[in-house]
Amino acid sequence: MLERLKVALAELTDRCYHYVADSNTPPPYITWMEDGGNDLMAGNVHAERCFTGSVHLFTKTEGDPLLERIPAALEGIGACWYLNSVQYEEDTGLIHYEWYWEAV
Repeated sequence: MLERLKVALAELTDRCYHYVADSNTPPPYITWMEDGGNDLMAGNVHAERCFTGSVHLFTKTEGDPLLERIPAALEGIGACWYLNSVQYEEDTGLIHYEWYWEAV
């Protein structure tokens, strides 16, 4: 599952990073991470593994095309997702979009 996510996001831009972007990366860029699980339990065993995590878009452009491409990429791999927050980061001048996802 994580490999599918990595590939789907990397197809959107060559500036796609696991956990943190390289220093001095010009926007727009994507970071993504897994942060836990929500496995299906049956008979005291993990019947189905499920990962949870987030995808972050850092951009200077309102209406950046990646705003629609990221959710489409998540849906394309069968992930459930929602847009959790949009923040303006004054120290960098970037708009930061954050999606939470969950996928089997």
